[in-house]
Amino acid sequence: MRLLFSADGSSGDLIPMVLMAREFKQAGYDVCVCGSTEFEGMAVDFDVPYEAYPHSYSDIYLDNQKTGYIHNIRENIRHRERLFKGEFELLSKIAPDYDVLFNFLGEILVPSFAEAFNMANVKLFTFPVIPSERYGPPMGLPFVTENKWVNRLEWAAAVFSAKYLFSYNKTIDRMRGELGLAPSRNLLAENAQCDHMMIGLYEELVPPCPSWSSIDYSYIGPCIPSQPAELSDSLEQFLSQGSAPVYIGFGSMRHQNSDMLTRTLVEAARSAGVRTVLAQAGSTIGAEVEGSDDVYVLREYPIPHHKLFPRCLAAVHHGSWITTHLAARAGVPQLVLPQASDQYMWGEIIYKKELGPKWVDMNNLSQRKLRTALERLVAREAFTRHASEFAERVAGIDGAKNAVESFERVKSKLRR
Repeated sequence: MRLLFSADGSSGDLIPMVLMAREFKQAGYDVCVCGSTEFEGMAVDFDVPYEAYPHSYSDIYLDNQKTGYIHNIRENIRHRERLFKGEFELLSKIAPDYDVLFNFLGEILVPSFAEAFNMANVKLFTFPVIPSERYGPPMGLPFVTENKWVNRLEWAAAVFSAKYLFSYNKTIDRMRGELGLAPSRNLLAENAQCDHMMIGLYEELVPPCPSWSSIDYSYIGPCIPSQPAELSDSLEQFLSQGSAPVYIGFGSMRHQNSDMLTRTLVEAARSAGVRTVLAQAGSTIGAEVEGSDDVYVLREYPIPHHKLFPRCLAAVHHGSWITTHLAARAGVPQLVLPQASDQYMWGEIIYKKELGPKWVDMNNLSQRKLRTALERLVAREAFTRHASEFAERVAGIDGAKNAVESFERVKSKLRR
């Protein structure tokens, strides 16, 4: 059986597909992963075949990010049509050669290829693009609730906007027509229709919603790295020469004024009396900072979070699903500084589960707010205790291995 994995997004969207593909390959399946051109090296590192979409996700989306609600919502809409073009170009050629299409919920055109070529459609849920009473749509606004009536209204508004206000619904219908498919009636609802959905998250953080009763799903847990890795000698030296630091990093997020943000972060951390590891990753924070006894700028990439986080006092991050789960698995308290998309949801989850203090909005950040939140993060013993207890409860959950077991249970029911 030939399996095609698609994750046309950031490195955090791609890594679970790569890890799953590796496990399926070891189990004897013929696999291939599709993603942005810039991430091909990730597939090479894990020894899985890779077909690149003819675009760079950073060029299309990440490099255009900056703080501001309207800007981020607009860019989130604009970049999708450019992704659709590359997805259509590649998948219309190679998808017919495969039996099963794995894709993550943020890819709203990709399932059309499973429909067109009679492939089994398996969804990976790491991103909340499924109508739900418990979780609202990832609009990138600082408003998160579990009120089912509010969330129903938000999803209805999202469906209406996708169909009548945003051009990408028309683009998808045009491409579906070229594939011989009928137009979409309800783009977001149909995106959740699949042969099986694997929820690649900790169930304790994201419990199921009653409105999912019509979906065939299973919790597999997060697909996150655990392979052997070493920290650099200079980082090891920094860690050994003082108290455990607070990790501060924002993954692939970009910021309008990185120098000002860097000063805010460093000064707030010093005011709170904590040492920091400031991770550049895909951003430009810390570019002008020289190392010191209390600040280490981590410029290496990729970052072995699974090795670094257990050595840290806490983690401050943007609220991606993968960083949230890496910190949760490491048993360290977290402070989320959300900026866009589903990051506000993760900030609220961490706060409600008492794994860290109330999130601080990156779009309205000040040194005073950040210093106060950092002080709460490191001073409240309950956060550390809850984080440690949570890590014990989820220890041993391997999403990639569980994905193979889940697929083996359901594959006899899949089409083709």
